[in-house]
Amino acid sequence: MYKRKLKYHEIAPNALKKFVNVTGWIGEEGSKKRLTGKEKKKAVMTAVEQHFSFKHASDNVVDAYILARIAWHLHHQELSLTRYQREVLAKVTS
Repeated sequence: MYKRKLKYHEIAPNALKKFVNVTGWIGEEGSKKRLTGKEKKKAVMTAVEQHFSFKHASDNVVDAYILARIAWHLHHQELSLTRYQREVLAKVTS
């Protein structure tokens, strides 16, 4: 894409997670536990199902779905975005 001078947006893995409100931590203040590996992927998959009613067995497909939602929102005005989703879109376009 770079060689062909095509415009694109890079989405960092943390931005992808933030778009569905996954921080990588679970638990209450003072007793938080860091999510790793499969736990983090499961948290993202659960969050996508809660946010968008989309479910798939493959975490790669779920990640692609989030990327597609971000791309859609970059090109369409939507008033029902959450604060954290607006933050991700602002970061991507800056």
